[in-house]
Amino acid sequence: MSALFALLLLPGAADTLSVGLLADPVTLAPHRATDLVSAAVIANTCDTLVRARGHRPDAGLATTWATQDNRTWTFTLREGVAFHDGEAFDARAVILNIDALREAHAFPGRAHRVGPHVVTIVLDKPSAALLATLSQPFYSMVSPRALASGQPVGTGPFRLHSARPGLVVLGAHAGYWGGAPRLQRIAFRRYPTEEALVAALLAGEVDVTAAIGQDRIASLGSAAELRLDSQTGLNISFLSVNGERPPFDDVRVRQALARAIDREALVQHLLGGHGEPARNPLPPSLWGYSNRTRELYLDRPSARRLLAEAGHPDGFDTTLLAVDTARPYMPDPRRLATSLRDDLAHVGIRARLVPVSSWAEYTARGSRGDYDLMALGWQADSTDPNDFLTALLASEAIGATNRSRYQSEAMDALLKRGRMASDQPSRSRVYGEVQELFQRDMPWVPLCHVASYTAHRKSVRDLVVGPTGVLRYERVWKSE
Repeated sequence: MSALFALLLLPGAADTLSVGLLADPVTLAPHRATDLVSAAVIANTCDTLVRARGHRPDAGLATTWATQDNRTWTFTLREGVAFHDGEAFDARAVILNIDALREAHAFPGRAHRVGPHVVTIVLDKPSAALLATLSQPFYSMVSPRALASGQPVGTGPFRLHSARPGLVVLGAHAGYWGGAPRLQRIAFRRYPTEEALVAALLAGEVDVTAAIGQDRIASLGSAAELRLDSQTGLNISFLSVNGERPPFDDVRVRQALARAIDREALVQHLLGGHGEPARNPLPPSLWGYSNRTRELYLDRPSARRLLAEAGHPDGFDTTLLAVDTARPYMPDPRRLATSLRDDLAHVGIRARLVPVSSWAEYTARGSRGDYDLMALGWQADSTDPNDFLTALLASEAIGATNRSRYQSEAMDALLKRGRMASDQPSRSRVYGEVQELFQRDMPWVPLCHVASYTAHRKSVRDLVVGPTGVLRYERVWKSE
């Protein structure tokens, strides 16, 4: 980084936005950016074909789309758009990106050229959730020249200037098709602790952060120079259970885990009351959520009885991974792991905490199935229930986001029906069946839905916090 550019990044610069983090991006490769920190960078450097506006799709790099069967989709592309490296955005670029996504994410379809700015995407199977899928940051369009390098060379309002551990800097893209951004730079800064981040926020060194724990809400809310934006989180935290390892391959053991945890206490003591207990694999603010499933109450006698029926009258020993990196759905993961360990001990499940040094290694171990128990979560990338359900429950997601390694032909069939149905009421009925089957199989244990907060200085203007929690900054500016 040049000395001049470093000088421009001094705290408080009017044309630079400082975003406070507690973790580095796991990757800057757009098609692999599945974590929230990576997505925050990618969403400002790369655009998607479709954007999410509340619960409805909106034009992005595609201006219109149409389908008759939810399998063959025709997209008309925005004309006159170029990637940061000058490469044209056109049908060829979309085809190459879909090919890359098919390789990286097993994207279930292929793109075909109809005209210079018209493509069809033909899915392997019909999916009513395609538009929501394409709105997620890791389905961004990347310059064909950069696909192999994994660099975030997109069409977005900012371009990557530099990246090193602790600091990622974006510079304004004056030729952005949506109009030049008002900021000149965004600096994503990692702080070693939450205390350091909060101190930097109060001192004016940080302008925006979503990486704050629930116990900070009251004190930050009383700071005259700050504003707190809150929303019911499109998220869930859960106890992930490796269903391929005994004794967790026995549904009675998994049901015992569900009855052994005091969710009300987790919400009160770990979240300061800023959340609610979970019982389904969907958050209650998302369409398709079922109110007909039963609440998951603390019931230790039932947990012990189920363990005894499964052949473990004296309980058993196991391990529980623990990490220190906060997430919006898990603001204090180490305390959460400790609370889970203590709850499980009351019913004879003796879980030894196994510390993991980084979030990247933590999720990698989960994806490999290299664990017994671990606390995980999911933050919506879109406002479609398929985003939660397929990612966390489908057999096809084993080795990636289905870290419980849950395999069920019945569940896969229901998820397929939910993607094929064309109208929302029909899909909601299917997803009600999904949630009932989930509670019977209990592949992992729902814990809490966390209220999400974004803290920013009042000098930050026109910041809009969307339902997925991923912030875009092309219209943001700072007052003097």
